[in-house]
Order: sequence, then structure tokens, then C-alpha cells
Amino acid sequence: MVGVLVFIGIEISRTRRLIVPPATIEKTPSRQPHNRLARWTVTEHLSAHSVLIAHVETEFLGEASAIARELVEPVKDRYAEVLIYFHRPSRPDTLAPRRVQWTPARGYSEIVYQ
Repeated sequence: MVGVLVFIGIEISRTRRLIVPPATIEKTPSRQPHNRLARWTVTEHLSAHSVLIAHVETEFLGEASAIARELVEPVKDRYAEVLIYFHRPSRPDTLAPRRVQWTPARGYSEIVYQ
């Protein structure tokens, strides 16, 4: 009986070591307010499964591609895709007026929704 209990205890501890915890998703920080002194502000971001999604508020939507390059270049070796949604300050639009996508295969591509 004691041998059986020892065996069960060893098996339980061995099984616990084999269990791999699920991959974590980087927690999204609280939405940050737009810094009115800056040309643009990252207000939210989330990464999961090698994809980074960021929201940027700026009055200068025409500079979306240049801003995206500033954000992506330092981190592009860590992600398979980066999506950056550009909003006006205080987000008066329901949908982002612009989005820039970056992938290693296709580089940068911008979509203008408005």
C-alpha cells in the first residue's frame, strides 16, 4: 500500500512538470490620453501570437506611414505582423481613418478609410 502511494505521488509530481502553461497575451495597458504636446501618441497596444496591434492618435493623419516606420523599425524582428490604427485625438470617428500594416514579406501598406 505504501509503495502504491509513493508511486502515485511520484507520477503526480512528474506530470505537473510536463504541463506547459498556456502562452500569455501581453496585457493591454489602460487607454492612454493623447499628449497634446506630441505630434502623435500611442494610446493602446496589444501583442499576441507574433502580431502587434497599436492605436495612435494624431492630428497629422497624412504622416501615418512615417509614424508607422518610427514605431515598427525598432521591433520588427519580434513580430510577424504589425497593424497600426490611426485616429484623430479623442477618437471622434467610429472607425480609424487610416491603418498601416507591416509584414516582412510585403513591407508597409497603408489603407485610407476616409
